[in-house]
Amino acid sequence: MAIIFTIAFVGIAGRAVYLASSGSGTNRAGKPVNILRGAIQDRRGLNLAVTEEASTITVAADELVDADFTAELLSEHLNMPLSDVLERFYINKNRRYFIIKRQVDNLVADQLVDLKIPGVYREREYRRVYPGDTIASNLLGFVGRDQRRALAGVERDFNDTLTRPAPRSPREGPTLRLTIDAFIQHRLEREMGAAFEASGSKRAAGIIIDVQSGEILAMVSLPNFDPNRYYNSTPYQRGNWNIRLNYEPGSTVKVFMAAILLAEKAVSPGERFFCDGEIKFHNSTVRCRVNGRVHKHGNLNLSKIIARSCNVGIIKAMQRVRRDRFYDYMQRLGFGQKTEVLPPGSGETFGYFPDLERWVPSTSYYMPIGQGFSVTPIQLLRAGASLANGGRLVRPYIARQILDREGAILHTAEPASLENPFSQAVNREVMRMMQGVVEGGTGAGARVPGLTVAGKTGTGEKSSARGYLDRYVASFMGFFPVENPRYGGLILFDEPRGASGGSIAAPVFGRTVEAILPLLEDQNVAVETQRLAPLPVHPPRVDPEKLYDFRGLAARDALSIVSDYYHVPVELKGSGYVYGQAPEPGTNMERVRKVILYLEDLR
Repeated sequence: MAIIFTIAFVGIAGRAVYLASSGSGTNRAGKPVNILRGAIQDRRGLNLAVTEEASTITVAADELVDADFTAELLSEHLNMPLSDVLERFYINKNRRYFIIKRQVDNLVADQLVDLKIPGVYREREYRRVYPGDTIASNLLGFVGRDQRRALAGVERDFNDTLTRPAPRSPREGPTLRLTIDAFIQHRLEREMGAAFEASGSKRAAGIIIDVQSGEILAMVSLPNFDPNRYYNSTPYQRGNWNIRLNYEPGSTVKVFMAAILLAEKAVSPGERFFCDGEIKFHNSTVRCRVNGRVHKHGNLNLSKIIARSCNVGIIKAMQRVRRDRFYDYMQRLGFGQKTEVLPPGSGETFGYFPDLERWVPSTSYYMPIGQGFSVTPIQLLRAGASLANGGRLVRPYIARQILDREGAILHTAEPASLENPFSQAVNREVMRMMQGVVEGGTGAGARVPGLTVAGKTGTGEKSSARGYLDRYVASFMGFFPVENPRYGGLILFDEPRGASGGSIAAPVFGRTVEAILPLLEDQNVAVETQRLAPLPVHPPRVDPEKLYDFRGLAARDALSIVSDYYHVPVELKGSGYVYGQAPEPGTNMERVRKVILYLEDLR
C-alpha cells in the first residue's frame, strides 16, 4: 500500500508541476521545465505582448485574526469590491487555503506583503501583458491563464513558436517580430476609430501594406477590445475582419476590369461608351447613382468610366471579353483563394468566386461592378498591389523574424510572389486611371498635399438569399506615390449610415497617409502616442417585422438578437459563426415559427 500511494503521489505531483508551468519542454533528463512565453514585437522592436512575473494573493483562513479588517485591506489594494472579497471569505470559510485574486501586479503584491497581514500570502506566477492595450488587439489575440495555450490571433497562430525553447535560452521562448509598425498601426486605428464612431458602422477593417515586399504595416479591425481584459469582450469584438469578412466589393473591382479590357485590347484608345443612367439585361436593371439619384454620365472613355465609377459604361465594355478569359484573369489575380497572410487555422476565408460552369447569363453583367462574388479585404488589396508594383502578386505576411533572447536572428521570412496576368504597360496605365479617381473623381477625399495618390472607391450593396438589402459596404483602395508605388492600403466600413466609399473611406485613407508619411520616410523619427479606448459594438439595426440576416455573427450575438426582437425558438446546428439560416433573411416574421442557424468554427 505504501508503494502504491507513493507512486500515485509522485504522479499527481508531477502533473501539478506540469500544469503550473508557463510553457512546455523538457531538459536533458527528460523532465518538464518552465518555459516563459516569448515576446511579440513590432518591426521596430517595441513590445506588443510580453510575459512578466505576477502574483497570486491567497488566504489561509485559520490564520486570520480580523477577517473584516483583512477584507477591507484586500479590497483597497486589489481594487476589488468589498462585497466580492467578503463573499470569497464566506464561500471558502471551511477551507484552509483559497485564492483571492490572480494575475496581480507585483508592486501591489509587494505592498500587501509589507503590511504583514496575518493569513495573507502571495505566490509567484506569470501573466501575459499587452502594453499597447487595444493596439492591434484583433490581430494579436490573447492568452488565457495557461501561458502555454493561446486562445486567438497571432498568439494562437504562432503558439508553438512562442512556447518552444530558444537556443541559448532553454527556459524562454523566442521573440516573434512582426512586420507591423506600432506607430502606423496607432495612426490608422485613430483615424478609423473616429469615422467608425461617427458613422455608426457595424464593423470596419483597414490595412496598410508594402506593395513591393508584401509586409503588412498595419491591420485594424473594429470594434476592438483590450486583450489584457479579454474576458470583458465578445467574439464579435475580437474578430479579425481583414481576413474573415466576406463581402461583395462593389466598384473597387472596376480597376481590374480596366486591366482586363486593356490586356485583351477590347477597347480602342479614346473609345467612348454612352451611359444614359441604366442598363437592362435578363429582366434585371443596373443603374448609375450619384448621391442616391439616377445619374446619366453621357459619353465616357475608359479612364472617365473608372474616375466617375460608371456602372453602365464598365458593363457595356466588359461584354466584349469572353467568359473563359474573364474567369481566367480573375483566378490569376487570386480571387477565391486564401492569401496565406497567416498560418493555416488563422480563420482566413476564401471569399467566393463561382466556377465557370456555375455562371448564369447575368453573371458577366454583375461581376464588372463587384457583385455576384465576394472577397476578403486582404485578398482584394493583394490583387490591387499587383497593379501597383508592376505585376507581382505578392504573398502578404505578418511574421517578419524570430529572434533569441540576445537578439540573434533565428529565422527571417522570405518574400514570395507570382506574376499577375497583365503587362507592365497595362499596370501603369491602370494606375494612371486610378490617379484620375483621386485627382478628379469619386476618390477626391484621399488627396494628400505634396503626394500623388492612386485609388478607387467602392460602395457595394450587401446581398442575401432574397436579393440586395439596401445596406452597403463603403471602401477605398489606394496606392502611393504614383510614380513608383511603394505603399498601399484598403479602408472599409460595413453599413455606415448614409456614407459612400468616397465620403467616408477615402478621407480616412488620406488623413492616415498624411499622418504616417514622416514615419515612412524616416524610420527613426520621434513620435508620441496616446492610448486608445476600446470601441463599442454598435447595436444592430433590426426590423422586428422581418427576419434579420444573422450570417457572420457569433452564435451568442445571433441568439441575443432573436431574444431581444423576435421571441421565437432557435435551433443551433454546429458551433462558432453563422454561415446559413432558415428561414432566409428578410422573411416576414408572421411566417416564422422557428429559426435554424447553421454554424461553423472559423478557427
